[in-house]
Amino acid sequence: MFWFAILEFQLKPALDSPYFDPWPFEKQGKLYRILGVEWYRTILTKSGWEKVRQQQTPIKKGIDSFEAYERATRVAESGHLIVAIIVLIVTGYVLFAYSLRDTRWLILFNVLLNIYPVLLQRYTRPRLRRMIERLRAVEIARNRLY
Repeated sequence: MFWFAILEFQLKPALDSPYFDPWPFEKQGKLYRILGVEWYRTILTKSGWEKVRQQQTPIKKGIDSFEAYERATRVAESGHLIVAIIVLIVTGYVLFAYSLRDTRWLILFNVLLNIYPVLLQRYTRPRLRRMIERLRAVEIARNRLY
């Protein structure tokens, strides 16, 4: 993830692919709750990871901070997805070269360190986008009054 963070910082890719748009089943987040994403988020909060995230991308009441945080979810998701694919390729090699027993730890850590973070970003993004839309509507209404 470190190399991806440096690469993203240098290149600043748009990350505006339709892939990042919430899919219809993601709007309410029911599937992600069934998969335990809220449990995973609780673990991140209790471990102190949320404090690190808040220092990097603080959320204030302005639309700009919500948009920056929403972009940060796309960056984090991209990074975890790329690393998950790389680990999956390595896992496939270990599976064919050695055994299923030798891949268990790769699978476990890939799920915990890459797949669940991707799911968490997918779970969070629709709620962020709804908040951004509300803030934009309030801003438009406020501009009409003045």
